[in-house]
Amino acid sequence: MLDTERTSATIMVIDDDVDIVRILKEHLENEGYSVLPGYDGQMALNLLKMRRPHLLILDIQMPMTNGLKVLEFMRKAEETRGIPVILLSGAQSQGVYQVVDSLPRVAFIKKPLDIENINSLVCQYLQQYPLPA
Repeated sequence: MLDTERTSATIMVIDDDVDIVRILKEHLENEGYSVLPGYDGQMALNLLKMRRPHLLILDIQMPMTNGLKVLEFMRKAEETRGIPVILLSGAQSQGVYQVVDSLPRVAFIKKPLDIENINSLVCQYLQQYPLPA
C-alpha cells in the first residue's frame, strides 16, 4: 500500500475495552491511518451515519448493541454494505466462524490482540476492498 493511501484511509475501532481501543488507535495512527474510536455498538451505528470508514475493527461482545448486530445493520444498508470488517472477540464461538464464512469482507481475530496479525489483515483488506471515492 502506498503511504498516500495509508494517510487517506480511515479505520473505525469499536470495542468496549477502552485499553484495546487506545492500543489500536495509537498503533494504527503510527502506521499512518486516521482512526475513529468508539466504545459500544450504538456508538458504532451513530458514527457510521456520519462517516464512512475504509475499514471497521469491531468487537463482538459489547453492551447496548453487540458487534454482530452492527454488522447485520451494515450489510443491510447500501451505504455501509461494502465496508470490510474485522471482528474481534475473546470468546470462541462456532456462530462467529459461520458468520465470517458466510459474509464477504469479514474476518475474525481472536483476542488477545496480535498487532502483527491485525497489521497484515488491515493492509490486505484496504488493498483488496478499497471504497469508492
